[in-house]
Amino acid sequence: MGAISRDGLDVARRSREIVREKIREVLGEDIERYSEWEMRIIERVVHATADMEYAKLIRFKNHPIERGIEGIRNNCPMVVDVEMVKVGIRYDNIFSFIDDERVYEIAKEEGITRAAAAMRVAKPYIDRGIVVVGNAPTALFEVVRLIEEEGVEPRLVIGVPVGFVKAGESKELLRSIDVPSITTEGPKGGTPVAVSIANGIVELSRGREV
Repeated sequence: MGAISRDGLDVARRSREIVREKIREVLGEDIERYSEWEMRIIERVVHATADMEYAKLIRFKNHPIERGIEGIRNNCPMVVDVEMVKVGIRYDNIFSFIDDERVYEIAKEEGITRAAAAMRVAKPYIDRGIVVVGNAPTALFEVVRLIEEEGVEPRLVIGVPVGFVKAGESKELLRSIDVPSITTEGPKGGTPVAVSIANGIVELSRGREV
């Protein structure tokens, strides 16, 4: 969890114990549906947000953690929607194109958001790479379009944009297609959720405790 001192490790350990207890209370018998790795990711998100509802909101499709671990071990590119997400993830081969000059041009010419335009610029990195969307629903819509219309094949899409406008719809659309994904239901999500999921998979790929 990032702690290195004895006191920090003790706090992190006790926090994790509390989180696990509360997740068991929230999920009840449904906890049996999740694998050990899935539970580690759920615990990490709940720990990062202090929001127990995430235990019921996170969805895993098509063995996404395994696909993510495989990709990271092969140093595949990771594309994110905004700089906030990029700076939080402990992985070197990571890209954010939101401030790329080409993005401004495409957004203006096509009448689309910069977040969507950034995914178009990122297309070569998305194919066989990992995508992490924590803020912009339009970025996630564009990723789905690239998959369906242009044959792009990401290893994993972590789609957890936050908000009351199009966020839930973008995640539902992602869950409707046959691609490994981790999403949240409804409007909840955001940078802390995206970063905690991505870092959890990075840590698992390195054989570390999540």
